[in-house]
Amino acid sequence: MNLINYMIPRFFGLILLLVSQVTSAELEIISWQDLAPEYDGSLELDGVAWGERVRLELNEKDVRIPGFIVPLDFEERQSVTRFLLVPYFGACIHEPPPPPNQTIYAEFEPGYKLESFWQPFWIEGKIFVSRVEEDLATALYTLSAEKIEPYEY
Repeated sequence: MNLINYMIPRFFGLILLLVSQVTSAELEIISWQDLAPEYDGSLELDGVAWGERVRLELNEKDVRIPGFIVPLDFEERQSVTRFLLVPYFGACIHEPPPPPNQTIYAEFEPGYKLESFWQPFWIEGKIFVSRVEEDLATALYTLSAEKIEPYEY
């Protein structure tokens, strides 16, 4: 009986460890270059500008990407729930927006208290290929954010 009481918690602990490793293995760290198809030297392909091209194979993938948050609105408690994720500081506010395939529209339902605009963040969630037009910019990707954490240099 003691052997069973000893082995059962360890067995379930091992199963939990294996499941968490499989889940984290599905999360793909991507860069901004990964959002655009490989540049072929032409700015247009079949009438579609390079900045409007997307990578369909990214659709519905769980990803982690660094970037800067450009708030679109705040909740009552001053936390950001909808934002644009952009590759460089000042995009859409102080500078012209990046191309649509370099802009991600994101939603984070719990909200995130944004204390500075110049802080980069890691954003994790499921990415979708879908066009969203906002006043500040157009995004060709949407991210259902599940986790936001400061980017550490």
